[in-house]
Amino acid sequence: MSDDPFHEVVEALPTIGLYVEPTGDDLSLWLVNGEEMTDTGLIKLAALLGLVSGSATIQ
Repeated sequence: MSDDPFHEVVEALPTIGLYVEPTGDDLSLWLVNGEEMTDTGLIKLAALLGLVSGSATIQ
């Protein structure tokens, strides 16, 4: 895993069967199983699922 939290999340979510890809060159928007979410939402999802350390209350 990387020191970059976004790379860590992008690597962790597929391990539980979620498909994750950037929407384009802007890494602040992502598609997770076809649903668009922000980079913050991506990290919150991973925290809620217990895949990364951190708080799911990130704003």
